[in-house]
Amino acid sequence: MTMAASGWTWHEKFILQDLETGSLWWTGVGMDGNDTMLCLSGPLQNSRTPRLDSYRGFWQGWVAQHPETKYLVTK
Repeated sequence: MTMAASGWTWHEKFILQDLETGSLWWTGVGMDGNDTMLCLSGPLQNSRTPRLDSYRGFWQGWVAQHPETKYLVTK
């Protein structure tokens, strides 16, 4: 799935939209003791993603390990 910002939030968490089906996904990590995404609406409603590994850290550490990272600068 290709996820993009939907422009919505729920319980102070961003709602993502998968571009293939238009389904809306909630990342409510830890809200119900689960760390997967829940599909709120669309063809995949009530589905969950598999657990995905993630990285939480500082930009300086990330870019030092991944110098090929591309990013957008806005003014």
